[in-house]
Amino acid sequence: MNTAAQPFTAKPDRQRLSRFSRSWGQRFVLAFNAAMIVTALTLAWVLHLTYQQVSSIDRVQLGGTLTLAPSTKPGERVLNILLVGYDSSDGLDADDPIRVGRDGERLGDVTIILHIDERAGTAAMLSIPRDLWVPIEGYGDRRINYAFGIEGPELLIETINREFDIPIHHYMSVDFAGFQGIVEAVDHVDVYFEQPARDWNEAEQHSQTGFEMLNPGCQPLDPPTALAYVRSRYYQVQQADGEWTNSLPLSDIGRIQRQQDFMFQLMKRAIATGARNPFTLADLIDVTLEQITIDQEMTPQLLLDLGTTYRSFDPGELGTYSYPSDSERVGTAWVLLPLRNQADAVLELFRGSPPDSPATVYLSIESDPSQKEQLQHLSLALEQDGFSVAESQIRQHQGGIVLEHGIDGQEAAELVRTSLLRSGVQEAITLELIAGDPISNLAYQGRSVVMILGSDVGSGPGAAGESDPATTTTSNTTTTEIPSTESPEPESGVTTTPIPVQCG
Repeated sequence: MNTAAQPFTAKPDRQRLSRFSRSWGQRFVLAFNAAMIVTALTLAWVLHLTYQQVSSIDRVQLGGTLTLAPSTKPGERVLNILLVGYDSSDGLDADDPIRVGRDGERLGDVTIILHIDERAGTAAMLSIPRDLWVPIEGYGDRRINYAFGIEGPELLIETINREFDIPIHHYMSVDFAGFQGIVEAVDHVDVYFEQPARDWNEAEQHSQTGFEMLNPGCQPLDPPTALAYVRSRYYQVQQADGEWTNSLPLSDIGRIQRQQDFMFQLMKRAIATGARNPFTLADLIDVTLEQITIDQEMTPQLLLDLGTTYRSFDPGELGTYSYPSDSERVGTAWVLLPLRNQADAVLELFRGSPPDSPATVYLSIESDPSQKEQLQHLSLALEQDGFSVAESQIRQHQGGIVLEHGIDGQEAAELVRTSLLRSGVQEAITLELIAGDPISNLAYQGRSVVMILGSDVGSGPGAAGESDPATTTTSNTTTTEIPSTESPEPESGVTTTPIPVQCG
């Protein structure tokens, strides 16, 4: 194995960016989660205006670690781009709280797989928790971010290939200083805070990042505050009585949710400030080229082709997923163990299956004991449509059919609903969002759907299996959100965090 942790060197002493350049950088901001997404989707299509500048982008030689794309023809490519925001304090101010205990350390602080399907013009990203506990070849079971820290992107890519069974075609990275440089180009980004919030380690009585936001509502985050916010792992919110409580029992999960919301806000703002104007982008291209490292195979022409396909991409259409996992104590530390069955459904998207494929859905059924015949009929119909149905469980429920799903699972629930209608179901089908802490609701992570078969389904006219699918009318479908459940983690003062409210 190549043990050289190839060039992911920070660039200190960056020249302060002009006010004019600040309206552009938002298209790249979320260095730790998705600044590179925007790079891949929109920076590319103006490179032909400043084609010679591509030589200034830092590159890393990854040898045979990357997978060759099955098609290189423009408009037909399906690509996975590994995006890494790495944990290095090089280039930050000496008094920055993030430097405490971190000089010389390089870990994969945020790891994302961006999936681009040019055939359909779609894009999705999978956030991989840094605490995900996986085998790393030559080092045993470790947190996945350890792979990047000890041998750089090559070992991380090899680990993803082996453990997730998905190919990685290209690579991008950025460090702490790069993140702040990009945000500096934006001036600020607005983030909504329902309650006062801070980063505070109760056990050690100090803040890891220095983040503190005492005013609720939409607040502009400058570069240092933005970096502290997206990195906060001991995130607390202040209750009405003044007490500070942890927002989630596991720091990785909450941080991913905040980072994804942060990315979405910046993509929207970038568009609103004119980032799609090619002449503006051409003038500001240097700002971004200084912040990223890419692999040696990512050519200017590839970036141009991708940018042409995605120049009108709507940020609201970006699919966002987190790798399904469960908490477990290993020694004295909490880590996240992969939920492989649920993860496989999500990973099917990144293996090339289209979003409307039943293979991308993890489906389980719960039904009344009296519904054995109806359960068998619907299970068979769903399997004939291509769904894999997990072992059913018993749940008492009166009414029609309920499809419960988590934050990432609404599209999957819609696929199940469509299949049910084709099978002849005429009763009401209700979609319910199970919000809150994913670790408290393991069954609803990823593209998971729990179908609850009511006791009266199939009991009257229009019962499942009694109608001709060709003449079946569309059922009334409602979408509701039910309250979060409490976390089972043995940690006091834990509350659940709702889906972030967007600014603007």
